[in-house]
Amino acid sequence: MQEIFQYRNGTGVLHRMNPVAKIGGVAAVVILAVLTSDPLVLGGMVLGLAALGVAAGTGKDLAQQVPLLIFLGGFLVAVTVLTVPEIGLSFGLALALRFCAMVFAFQILVATTMPTALVRALRRIGFPADYALMALVALRFVPHLQIEGTKISEAQAARGFSPGTGVRGMVRKALPVLVPLIANALGKAEVIGLTIDLRRLREHL
Repeated sequence: MQEIFQYRNGTGVLHRMNPVAKIGGVAAVVILAVLTSDPLVLGGMVLGLAALGVAAGTGKDLAQQVPLLIFLGGFLVAVTVLTVPEIGLSFGLALALRFCAMVFAFQILVATTMPTALVRALRRIGFPADYALMALVALRFVPHLQIEGTKISEAQAARGFSPGTGVRGMVRKALPVLVPLIANALGKAEVIGLTIDLRRLREHL
């Protein structure tokens, strides 16, 4: 299983680019995505980011996000169509594409920038040490939660747990995973916080 939102070794242009410039590029994508509501423009942004990710060697990471993005995008479109029938389809499609563009931009940034370099870049542009450390810990936590959730799900399947199919089955499958996953994450977060304070890592940023 390939871990999501993790740095991938590479020697491409994006890997060698200054992290501050990449953060600026992501900020530009976010601002442009927020300011425009044209699905054609947003769709072009998504395709352009996808092509950029493939060229940078992070195509598999982007492809791994597609099923979740399709699910969330379909949900947004359905909600807007049901609530605002007059403009629901175009508005919902714009929301879905906007979210997709932001996720792709962030995924490319993380996959082509080492976590320590990303944190130093955040400090150079004025981020407080606490927020920079928060970003680093979050990046470390995402793959851990992914692996932990898979282990819990596999353990339940080995014990004969059968949640069923359809939406009801998905909900029944998610609840027994989320409770131990959140409990473990909170415990590990407390340990990480104490470690950061004891080692005075804030002073080194």
